[in-house]
Amino acid sequence: MTTNSHFLNNQRLKVAFHIGVWVVLILVYAWVFQPLFGAMSIGISRGLGNLLPMALLFYANLWLVERYFEKNHYIQFLLWSTLLIIGIAAIRVNLNQLFPEIKPDAVLLVQGNKWWAGAILTNILTLLVSTFYQILEIRFRHEQQNMAIISKQNEAQLQFLRAQINPHFLFNTLNNIYSLAVVRSPQTADMVMQLSKLLRYVVYDSKAEQIPLETEIAHIEQYLQLFRMRSETPLDITFKVSGHIEGLRLEPMLLIPLVENCCKHADFELNEKAYIQLELSTEKGWLHFKTRNSKDDVQHVQKDNVGGIGLDNLRQRLELLHPGAHHFEIQDQNSNFEVTLKLKL
Repeated sequence: MTTNSHFLNNQRLKVAFHIGVWVVLILVYAWVFQPLFGAMSIGISRGLGNLLPMALLFYANLWLVERYFEKNHYIQFLLWSTLLIIGIAAIRVNLNQLFPEIKPDAVLLVQGNKWWAGAILTNILTLLVSTFYQILEIRFRHEQQNMAIISKQNEAQLQFLRAQINPHFLFNTLNNIYSLAVVRSPQTADMVMQLSKLLRYVVYDSKAEQIPLETEIAHIEQYLQLFRMRSETPLDITFKVSGHIEGLRLEPMLLIPLVENCCKHADFELNEKAYIQLELSTEKGWLHFKTRNSKDDVQHVQKDNVGGIGLDNLRQRLELLHPGAHHFEIQDQNSNFEVTLKLKL
């Protein structure tokens, strides 16, 4: 939130500001017209007699703008504001007549009907300032309400997108754990532990607005380790990290969907030369993350038909979280699939 919006939302600051403005105006009035009044005390008294009714006009008109002007009842607004201007002018004229006379040649608009002319003119200026102020106040209030609604909608959408975790990997992993448990494989306990860490990240850490980049990297490595354990043969999976990552933060589970997509579509079951290549680097506050995997077109289409909401999900999250501050590109080629993400942290 900006300083201006913080000020406009802080009722105590607004009240103090308004009081300060009127006090300053009274003191300026007394100082400017002191030569005419003969004493500072008389100037302050006359300032109170003139400016307090004008303050009443200012704040009464705020209600008129809210009640009539903003609802397009312009005739009622003009009628009530005219009555207000005349009524306040009458109060000011009568209050000024209680004070000693000012020499006729000392200042303009001081005798007879000229008192009325001066009061009417300054009242009109006060009403214009009051109207302009309240219109801006109402516009700001509406803007804040709209922003709050949009923020709530975006947050709800983000929570929905985060909840759409692709269960494909989880189900396969649980099936593999079951198979290992049946034959009493020594890898079973380790696999359960790795899955537990990953689920803890999904359930708990993903609720935070941002997490350290090191945490996301650690969970990518856990994810890959868990994926490797599903296979009895070594898999060609590489994950390279370069650049300065300390102190950088990002939204949780922003990179793992890309890793999951690679693991889902890589053709390890059909291709001896299948691979997954992940590269993460940082430069001048920008995060570069590239994923590349081999694929079989038939298998790729079949898996997309089964689920495949990960990349669309991620694209929507990026638009909500980093509008105008990211680059997301997909290259679907004959034998490989590549995704490039560039993100301002």
